[in-house]
Amino acid sequence: MKNILYVEDDAINALVVKKLLNNTFNITHVPDGESCMSLVSQRYFDAILMDINLGRGKMDGVETLHKLREETRQAPYIVIAVTSYALPEDRERFLQEGFDEYMAKPVERQRLIDLLIQFVGR
Repeated sequence: MKNILYVEDDAINALVVKKLLNNTFNITHVPDGESCMSLVSQRYFDAILMDINLGRGKMDGVETLHKLREETRQAPYIVIAVTSYALPEDRERFLQEGFDEYMAKPVERQRLIDLLIQFVGR
């Protein structure tokens, strides 16, 4: 199974996504950008699902993405924004920031699985 890192400060959202993807991917959850950066320096993930509003941490999802891109140029990650920013212009804004894809919350199970399979396979 592919390993997916989910960066999400809301424990309920994290639990929901873990349950949605449980039988298809191995999901590891961290609550903030700092934990994300620490963990990716220790192990590899096939993709990262990134919330944008990481209220508890010092970095939001966009700042974490930029730091991740800066520090992992040799092995760039697939990073998908999973966010409650759901206006039509939000998708374009996050893609321009450097995310590989965008998904508005609440996530739909099959759409999220299909998106991950498109990027990383099974």
